[in-house]
Amino acid sequence: MSDRRATAAAPPATLLASYYLYQATASCNFFAPVFFVYYEEHVGLSLAKILLIQSYYTAVRALLDLPLGAVADRYSRRACLVASALVLAAGSAGLLAWPTLGTVWAAETLFAVGSALKSGADSAFLFDALQAAGELHLYPRAESRGQALVSLSSGATAIGGGLLAAVDLRLPYVATGIAAIASALVVTVILGGEEAVAHDGTSAPRLVLDAARHAARTARVRWVLALAAFAVVTSHVYYFLQQPYMRAIGLPVGLFGVVFAGTKAVTALTANAAHRVDARLGARGATAAMAGASALGLGAMSVVGRPEGAALLLTRGMLDGLWQPLLNVYMNRLVDSRLRATMLSLQSLVARLALAAVIALLGVGTATIGLARTLAAAAVAAALVGAALLATGPRLRSSASD
Repeated sequence: MSDRRATAAAPPATLLASYYLYQATASCNFFAPVFFVYYEEHVGLSLAKILLIQSYYTAVRALLDLPLGAVADRYSRRACLVASALVLAAGSAGLLAWPTLGTVWAAETLFAVGSALKSGADSAFLFDALQAAGELHLYPRAESRGQALVSLSSGATAIGGGLLAAVDLRLPYVATGIAAIASALVVTVILGGEEAVAHDGTSAPRLVLDAARHAARTARVRWVLALAAFAVVTSHVYYFLQQPYMRAIGLPVGLFGVVFAGTKAVTALTANAAHRVDARLGARGATAAMAGASALGLGAMSVVGRPEGAALLLTRGMLDGLWQPLLNVYMNRLVDSRLRATMLSLQSLVARLALAAVIALLGVGTATIGLARTLAAAAVAAALVGAALLATGPRLRSSASD
């Protein structure tokens, strides 16, 4: 027997405002633009070791995404969002108290758990809340605006994180812990009330199996999974090489956060228009834009060795502004509520497993052929994989039901 609980009778405008506030507070990661520097200077780790640890983080995140997405579908997406914030705060506190190699491994494990708890649960919460309110047509635009706010918040806190790091590299972790607690309070207090959930008593393991079967049987789902792997991997090639790149071209550490914020500003502008790009060009057109931006951006970074080259990192903002909202939109259109967070987590699982392998290759590449040639190889790979996706992509245009 189906169990559907409607959201509290808040109007759509109130629901969306509360959701946007949550996304803004949950995206306050002050240490994101400087954690490489923190690990190098406070813990004494090499670039290769940091990349190895990030590969571990990504693998753990990937392995946890699917089971924790099923937990969100089966029990409570809101509880998963609260737990995600709390473990981020715990990991930040641990790195402040004990900056050792062992603590780095433990903190990165907590960060992986926190990311997996949030993965899919937030988007599924929004989709079902709007559906329960009879306002599902608002979802594509709301997803775009939510991701735009994520980017704006990330950019603003990156500037703050860079400025705090210029004073003391520990301060960004202090600020992140405080923001994470605030995020947990927003979910508990402002997004409180009844939660829109639909399930039939199916266990979490069975939900995982059902999601895997649905992916195996549906060609369009498999294509979205492949697009997710491409977009997440390519975006994180930028992410994991941007700090080494900025150091290599001689950019002051105090400006790292400014560059990060500029990238997020481009992401926000692109994300806010992503639903219009999808409506006009469809999935293939959006994919072409993603592939073109990443191949050109990474390729140019491989040959530009001056501080002005930091502006090339803005091309990542165009890529992120398209895939972050649109992948969720594409997948949510193809599954029903009982599997929504689980399937979004499967999407993340596939993408993160691919990313874990690529991060390890980045470590090998930077150690053997150097940073510039690694960037060039990544640009070629982005062009080739993007072309393959374009050749096989189905039509995934928006529909009136959205």
